[in-house]
Amino acid sequence: MPVHLRFELRADPERVLDQDLPEVPGPAAARRFDCAGTRGLSGEHAVSLALYDRLRAAERKAGGPADAVVVAGAGSSRPGGNDGTLAAVRRLGLLLPVPVTAAYCSSSTPTPAEAVARLHALGFRRVAVATHLLAPGRFTRALAALYAGAGGRSSAGSAGLRAAA
Repeated sequence: MPVHLRFELRADPERVLDQDLPEVPGPAAARRFDCAGTRGLSGEHAVSLALYDRLRAAERKAGGPADAVVVAGAGSSRPGGNDGTLAAVRRLGLLLPVPVTAAYCSSSTPTPAEAVARLHALGFRRVAVATHLLAPGRFTRALAALYAGAGGRSSAGSAGLRAAA
């Protein structure tokens, strides 16, 4: 059965994208996709809400809430290149009753492992890592491997085009 998708762009409410897709197989046709269209990851409120939703889902799966959160961005050595991750940390910090801090997978410090270790040293035991990354890839795989058995309690997945933002 063909599927029709209609997207209203928040940045331009007058613009609507209509798209017919060919037949979608079985369970995928009935699946609801939660997404928000944004200009990018940098400072978008919808991205912070997606991080919050993914984090809460990861906490439920892990059996309880985190007592601190690390937001792991890609990292940049360019001036202003980490502003998007820092904005996500600030916005997520307004939504959560626990400390929220930034970490970077490359080019900046602290690394996610360093941020988690620092929080553990301060007495936090249920540290969650929420990734502020556009899509799955090298950094999300590295974070999954890093926290598979040590340090972080949950990973909130990528906050990009897959399912969250």
